[in-house]
Amino acid sequence: MASEIRQVVQQATSAFEAGDYGAAEALLLQVMAKAPTYANVYNMLGFIAGHRNDPEKAVALFRQALNLNPNYTEARLNLSLTLAEMGAYDQAAQEASALETQEPATPQRLSLGVRGKMANGHAELGKKYHELGMYAEAVAEYDMALRLCPNFPDIHNRRAMSCRELGQLAEAQASLLKALELKPNYVQAHVNLGVLHEKMGNLTEAIKSWERALELDPKHKLARIYLKQARAGRPASR
Repeated sequence: MASEIRQVVQQATSAFEAGDYGAAEALLLQVMAKAPTYANVYNMLGFIAGHRNDPEKAVALFRQALNLNPNYTEARLNLSLTLAEMGAYDQAAQEASALETQEPATPQRLSLGVRGKMANGHAELGKKYHELGMYAEAVAEYDMALRLCPNFPDIHNRRAMSCRELGQLAEAQASLLKALELKPNYVQAHVNLGVLHEKMGNLTEAIKSWERALELDPKHKLARIYLKQARAGRPASR
């Protein structure tokens, strides 16, 4: 009996990974009816529910997965992202923080793939906080993301934007320089660095940054507008 159930779980997992969610769901429901103790079954069903725009059902399924296995990183990450998409940001942040406490001081013990998923989860939550004007909370999420994956230039760039909104200009500059150290041809980071230089009163450096952005992408509209305004002695509109 147990071996038959494991075989069905394997079949369901294969269908799930292939994107055949209908077949996967049918098999997963069979397993759940016979042996409701497989955390990964609830996690996959939760993902399918979310894919079908049923976030409340997805949350319930992810929570059931975590009831069975409180250290199930992927289920907690999926729960955090789903809660964030529903606008339950405080709950999402709590779940994201719980990801950290599972491996409090040694993120390197996690696989690269898991760390990447966790980092992107924190970054996505940070983006949502930024959009709500909750910049300090955004920076905190970006910091957690970078603790897991310090070499993601886009997260350094996003962090810089939140720091800038907080008036933490030196922090913003450090983040942008790190993004460009990791990815020298990162056009948006050059554009954002130009805006920051201008805000700090360094118009010459701002012009250099926008010129570099246009060297990399001659069609970048904002860089072209900023550069034109700077040369005309007008501040860039943002």
